[in-house]
Parts: sequence; C-alpha cells; structure tokens
Amino acid sequence: MSGLSGNPTMLINESQIRALIRLLADEDEKIVQTISGKLIDIGPTAVPLLQEAEIEQPEMADRLVSILEEIRGGNLEDELTQLAALPDGSMDLERSAFLIARYAYPSLTVDSYRRQLDEMAQEVQDRIGPRASGEETIKTLNRYLFTEQGFKGNTKNYYELENSYLNCVIDRRTGIPISLSTVYLLVGKRLGLPVHGIGMPGHFLVKYESDRYKVFVDCFNGGALLTEKNCQRFLTEAGYGFDEKYLQESPVRAILSRMIKNLLAIYAKLDDPLRKARLTKFIEILGCDNKEGGL
Repeated sequence: MSGLSGNPTMLINESQIRALIRLLADEDEKIVQTISGKLIDIGPTAVPLLQEAEIEQPEMADRLVSILEEIRGGNLEDELTQLAALPDGSMDLERSAFLIARYAYPSLTVDSYRRQLDEMAQEVQDRIGPRASGEETIKTLNRYLFTEQGFKGNTKNYYELENSYLNCVIDRRTGIPISLSTVYLLVGKRLGLPVHGIGMPGHFLVKYESDRYKVFVDCFNGGALLTEKNCQRFLTEAGYGFDEKYLQESPVRAILSRMIKNLLAIYAKLDDPLRKARLTKFIEILGCDNKEGGL
C-alpha cells in the first residue's frame, strides 16, 4: 500500500498502528480512550492509516475523526505557539492565515497559493509605472483585484465557512471583509506598499498611508475608496460611535484572532464542539482578547 513495506521496522510500526485501530471497535469506553491516547501520541505517522480506516470502517467514524482532529489540531497548536511567541511586528500574517486554513484543509498545498499571490503582485507591478503616485498605484491594484480578478464580497452567503479560509477566498474570489482584506494586504506587501489592516467594529478595511496620500479601501465593496470622514459616518450610523482607536492599525495577532472568532461563531451555529474547542485554544495561544467586532 505505502512505501513503508520496504523497511521492516516501519512495517512493524504500521502493523501495530493497524492493530490499535482495530481495538477502537471495543465496547469498553476506557479501552477506547486508552487506545485513542496511544494513537494520538504516535501522531502524524498514524494519520494515513486512520484516514484509510475512516473509509473502510464507517461505524468507527466518530472515534477516528476525534483522533485525527486531536493529532492535526495539536500539531497546528504547536506551530501557532511558535508564531505567537514572536513580537507583534514580526508575526507573519501570511503564514498564520494559511495555518488557520490548514486546520480545515489538512492536505492544503500552501506553496501553490503563495505562487498565485506572487503572480498577482507581479501582474500589478507590470501595470504600475516607475513614477506612479500612491493614488495611481491603489487604483491600479483595485482595478486588477476587483475588476480583472473578480474578488468580491459574498453578499448572498455571508456566513459560509469558505468565506473565512484564505485558500477558498483565493479559489472562489469571494469572501468577507477581513479575508478579502488579507488577500489585499498580502499582494500589497509583495509590492512594498504601506498598507495595513484596520479592524473597525463590524467591518474590516485596508488603509494605505504614505506621506502624500492616505485612503481606506473597502475590499468587501469592490475596493471602494473611503476617507476618514466616511469611516466616521459608518461607525456612527452603525451605532458604535466614533473613537480614534477604531481607525488604528490592527496587529497581526488581532487580525488572526478576529478571523478565528468569525469561524467560532459559524461552528457554534453548526453545533461542532470539536472545532469550537480547538479554535478557542487557538485564540488563547494568540493571547489577544481583542474587543473588535467580527467580519
């Protein structure tokens, strides 16, 4: 089946894993818990065989899913812990956003999405003259992303899970304010633009700010360009009132926390306690109790 058969030691391990998986069918809950713990300790090596068993033994699906979730989620927790240990200015939005996506899509090939973002940035770069002003640059980037590439806000199915996972947003060209803004920020970063995420209550924007030009970009609404007064009006009409802090740059860990809280709200509605528990742990790891509204 796998390349393990050529190595006698690995073959024994594979046999042991299969034997443990068979024991999951035991009716004694204590035995099942013990076996589950052993498979979780084995970790990623057990994943292919657990996935195989999930297909071949659907009657054990719940137990197998729980073990797979614990292995995958635990590995991602370790990776997120390393990222979260960095100072705010050093945290990598791209790597962290794809880490969240890998939680839902374990076999995700992140490099292919990085290449797509590289290609987008290169195409925009090819359209921008060497002396383009900030305003010309933003208009070119907006035209490329929202007109040519068709990125848009998902107004029909706002609370779809796919709107919050970066790989799905890139695939479908559809998302919510924070996920579309993340695509914008990642392309903007590749172009060396002074762009930042702005986590207003109830809505997420991108801010471009140079010495000569400052503007807010509403990625959910086709890249509409907003002034500070526009933002103040939105916040007042939405009932939040206005505070200068609402227009301050959001640190990466606050952006990630907000992304995860959006997902938590959806999984709560879907009554998925496993994912709710894991994502809650992700937020605890980030150590960011941000009070921003979601989306």
